[in-house]
Amino acid sequence: MKLNKGKGLLFSLGVVSLGLSLLGGINEKVSANSSTPITTIASKNQIPGTKSPSFLYGRGLVTTHTDKSHNGKLYATSEHYVNGTPTFLIFESLNNAKSWKKISEINDTHNFLANNSPWGNRYQPFLYELPEKIGKMPAGTIICAGNSIPNDLSRTSIDLYFSKDHAHSWQYLSTIAVGGHADVNTTSNGPVWEPFVSVIDHKLVCYFSDERDKPLHSQKLSHRVSKDGINWGNEVDDVAFKEPAARPGMVTVARMKNGKYIMTYEVVNSGEWRTNYKISADGLNWNASDEGTRLAYGGAPYVVTLHNGDIVANTDGSGDLYINKNNGDVRAWQDIKTNIPLAYSRSLTVLPNDDLLIVSGGPLKAPTDPNSNDLTSTIFSFK
Repeated sequence: MKLNKGKGLLFSLGVVSLGLSLLGGINEKVSANSSTPITTIASKNQIPGTKSPSFLYGRGLVTTHTDKSHNGKLYATSEHYVNGTPTFLIFESLNNAKSWKKISEINDTHNFLANNSPWGNRYQPFLYELPEKIGKMPAGTIICAGNSIPNDLSRTSIDLYFSKDHAHSWQYLSTIAVGGHADVNTTSNGPVWEPFVSVIDHKLVCYFSDERDKPLHSQKLSHRVSKDGINWGNEVDDVAFKEPAARPGMVTVARMKNGKYIMTYEVVNSGEWRTNYKISADGLNWNASDEGTRLAYGGAPYVVTLHNGDIVANTDGSGDLYINKNNGDVRAWQDIKTNIPLAYSRSLTVLPNDDLLIVSGGPLKAPTDPNSNDLTSTIFSFK
């Protein structure tokens, strides 16, 4: 969630804590196994026009549903802060994250100002590889959902782009949700934020944060479903707190080994700044009034399921990982200590061997901070 202040963007995080205090279900700490050295994907000095904080909200992807010549490639993107019109930069690694190369950028080709200049692909990109055919897009197609926002931050539009050539070029496909001013202080016609995309029951599902239901809900979590990636169904609420000021946000979802789905999300303006989670039988029906179970202090979470069935999550309150070997049972969480720095909305990508690709845009920074973030990656192994 972002808060517009004057000329820049600050971030509204509720009760900010640099340390992570674990709650109820996390009852055991496990030492880290190993991680590869942190690799720089991109830095301010490498890309002209980059301004502070340079990079935030890192996202990663591994291809596993295309042909043999392309399976196993790694991709990364993030928010990229620039003096001009922002785009989503796409980076590729062919050597398991030892090095990265910029191969493309996703320009805003859909939303334009009166002078025909594009708004810009500004916030919260999310990369995803289709595991099966959706509409006219074959399995292995790489898609990217992200937030298009003009320089005056007056509007928000979660748009979907797709690539026919393994992320080397991009085309606009559809708009998933549109909202108002990119500012959490709006009292009406609020923005939409933070898309997360998955295929469930042969359909494309996009979860997102929704501020358009004020004053009943300062923010809630919703989703829309599409059979073809172009036409989207009605919005369905997934998390909506009774307390109007509460702000559940930054949703991620993973299918567990028992076939059910786990959702993680941050909670702001409702007691502790924390991450909650809850479970759905089908990934589409979440009982929106269920506010979930507290997992840990800290927000901007991410959750994945390893091929062996273990659930792994993190938040931006710590560099630690949290593992659950029993389908999200509240009593089964373990805290895995790592030497990986904390980061704002650090993404986890499960590799074919059950290692994790961790892509980081660095810690939360205001535009007035003189220090810039690098976009980085590391591989964490549980072995």
